[in-house]
Amino acid sequence: MATRFFKAESRIDWGKEGNTPLTIEEIACGCLLRIADAAEKMAGNYTALQDQVAYVKKDRERLRSQCDRLCRSNAALRGCLKRCKKGGD
Repeated sequence: MATRFFKAESRIDWGKEGNTPLTIEEIACGCLLRIADAAEKMAGNYTALQDQVAYVKKDRERLRSQCDRLCRSNAALRGCLKRCKKGGD
């Protein structure tokens, strides 16, 4: 006798096919298993989004510090140019 799985059986349209019909409790169990699978898949997507957010925050902080460093460097270079134009060097 072939094994019939609840999850697979919950996906088919119900009628009078097969040797022994499943009970409504077994069909409901299969539906709950499919809902659980869908919830696990959604949780995986949520975890991937959380990882992306962490990466973007880290990258944003790196870029902000680089921008600050470059702004200070540009200000120093402008000061050097100003001194050179005045003939102080």
